[in-house]
Amino acid sequence: MLAPIPSVMLKDSAVFHVPTGMDEWQEKTYTDYPVSNVHIQGSNETRKGRDNTEVVLSAILFVDAKKSLPAYDYIALQEEAQANGGTMTVTVTDASGRELDYTVLVVDDIPNVPATTIHHTELGLV
Repeated sequence: MLAPIPSVMLKDSAVFHVPTGMDEWQEKTYTDYPVSNVHIQGSNETRKGRDNTEVVLSAILFVDAKKSLPAYDYIALQEEAQANGGTMTVTVTDASGRELDYTVLVVDDIPNVPATTIHHTELGLV
């Protein structure tokens, strides 16, 4: 099995913002999901979006299955956001205290080889 992501890399934190509906003024409402011990890394990787268009990612957020707490099902959160007509966003606070805002484009669970458990989740951000 793969070793967990080293703790020295997991110095960032994040708050995921998932649209849950509309209020009485037709403004989107959100539920926030904070998580600690994550790692943000800049990127210029090209990925295909939902509508099959190519998008260049700004960053990738790494969430360890064991050390990033609390544990969430990020695929389910992304599906909930889309079912409510919106997109999941995230505010990442890096180790230096800088806040960065992104839209979550891609959510990939990376398996723990050769086991069938999840090793970590990679979130493609724009």
